[in-house]
Amino acid sequence: MKRPEDVLKQYWGFDSFRPLQDDIIESVLDGKDTLAILPTGGGKSLCFQVPGMCLEGLTLVVSPLISLMNDQVHNLKLKGVTALALHSGLTAREAEIEYTNLRNGKYKFVYASPEKVKSERFLWSVSELNIDLLAIDEAHCISQWGHDFRPEYLELEGLRKELNCPCIALTASATPKVVQDIIKYLKFKDGNKIFKQSVKRTNLNYVVLKEEHKSERLLRILQKIKGTGIVYARNRKQTAAISDFLHKNNIASDFYHAGLDSEEREKKQTLWKAGKIRVIVCTNAFGMGIDKPDVRLVIHYEIPDTPEAYYQESGRAGRDGLESWCVLLIGPSDLEKNEKWVIERFLDKNQVKNVFNAFCNHHHIPYGGGFEQLYDLDANELNKKYKLKVQDLYRAFEMLSREGLVSLSESYAMSSRIKILMDQEELYWFYVKKTEYEFFLKTLLRMYGGLFDHYTPVSEYEISNKLHHSVNEVRQKLTRLNSLKVLEYLPRNEQPQICFLEERPRNLPYNTKRWNHLKLAALQRWNAMKNYVDTINCRQIALGEYFGEKKIEDCGKCDNCRNRKRDRSSEIKVFREILIQRSIQNKIGQKEMKDLIEADELKINVLRDLMDKGIIVRDKNGNYQHK
Repeated sequence: MKRPEDVLKQYWGFDSFRPLQDDIIESVLDGKDTLAILPTGGGKSLCFQVPGMCLEGLTLVVSPLISLMNDQVHNLKLKGVTALALHSGLTAREAEIEYTNLRNGKYKFVYASPEKVKSERFLWSVSELNIDLLAIDEAHCISQWGHDFRPEYLELEGLRKELNCPCIALTASATPKVVQDIIKYLKFKDGNKIFKQSVKRTNLNYVVLKEEHKSERLLRILQKIKGTGIVYARNRKQTAAISDFLHKNNIASDFYHAGLDSEEREKKQTLWKAGKIRVIVCTNAFGMGIDKPDVRLVIHYEIPDTPEAYYQESGRAGRDGLESWCVLLIGPSDLEKNEKWVIERFLDKNQVKNVFNAFCNHHHIPYGGGFEQLYDLDANELNKKYKLKVQDLYRAFEMLSREGLVSLSESYAMSSRIKILMDQEELYWFYVKKTEYEFFLKTLLRMYGGLFDHYTPVSEYEISNKLHHSVNEVRQKLTRLNSLKVLEYLPRNEQPQICFLEERPRNLPYNTKRWNHLKLAALQRWNAMKNYVDTINCRQIALGEYFGEKKIEDCGKCDNCRNRKRDRSSEIKVFREILIQRSIQNKIGQKEMKDLIEADELKINVLRDLMDKGIIVRDKNGNYQHK
């Protein structure tokens, strides 16, 4: 077996692990079921990727987010490690080719979405494979007390029974209740290990500002604190408006949300990561897989619904360990509005039924039909045709996904894909006949590996930069080569999609008991967020206590700690003057001095300082007087 340190150096170029990583990896390689709770940016992926490279067989990774899966697969491929992502965004042909490659031993890591994992096709395929490690990413999704419960995760119990290998579960944050559920539902064996890194980030300054004029306060913050920033807003319209306001005030900014087309999102993200845009104003669609170390500010223009979301998003600041700021702006009516929004997320059965029936009628899906099919979720079209609120559309399908009927696919977040259909000899003779395509195809082959074997994610934006063509020219050539059967080109789909995990039922599933429970859990998390806003104690202690961490000292950096320091500083200055004046007027007896000092360390230090400087002296009877 390879040594973890050697794997780390060979593939990642690091000489040593971060805190806890080596302990977690040792636990996994010892065959222990392991839970790793590491904050955002804490290096969770290495905790299963390194042992996966040490073990002889395959590592199966279950992850709920297509974008995150694709990012990790892409990064592994850049390191020369073979990896595959299986999810509902793949076409049937893509999936079959990848299952064949899987059986032929072409991959070291297989990422799979939870709905794909429970399919008979997947279970039949993995039963023939030598799987040495099962990794469950975003493991909090298994708990109904978690902030992102997904019922498909509860079915991972069956996968655990099928695979005779250790399991590592990973999450950025988990309350004690969620930790219990992870261990219970993933059937952790006796002797399991739990590793939890402190939620405290010593380089972060947490601040809550109650402000009526938020835009002006935002501007002042960005003018005062230099460096790269992220501003989180509630909706798409708000991101554009805030970015425009900052631009007009000479702050280099741009906006980002899931409604932009792929090239635009990719361009904005690239420019921000390169430092050419100082501030990105975004919805929570931005951030997953973004590991920019030098973010100096994360500002929330609107309050998140949960401490988990706030901790994760604010934690994107200061990953390089340098001083950074996490600021939450609260307007006069924000708390009231947000509580209403949290409650309205839970639709009643008739509301969900109306949305689902409208969607099925729009796509002509009969009862008993739709199984494993993908359908575009065109919110604007459905809004016009059926007068459905866009928010209710997404809420309804989020609820139906939790009922296990559908999955709201992020396939719109996937890159375009291509696969060359000819073998190398056929491609050579194609060059001979169609010389105008030779340079274009050879450029693709130089830029992307594996084009002959499987569907490979590509970026029309990157290709256009390499060839000095427009993006439209690149698309036209790929489309033409697709029609000539040289390659298959699957352009990026700009719409969210709904994948049916079951046939369309006549009686819509709606577990009232479960939804009442989830609503209660959501309101409890919201109340915890309100408590964070209103606390007068250290904010890092408040976050730590929410996540079950008891032994955190005051950070000394948050607004509350700084305010206490300022208050004490003023208090100590006044106390010093009182001591001097009282000692001038009369002697201060021992009991009186004890009452004045109140066993306060800072006050004791003031007296010591005055005595060291000879301003106050003590006589033979123990009384204090001015010299």
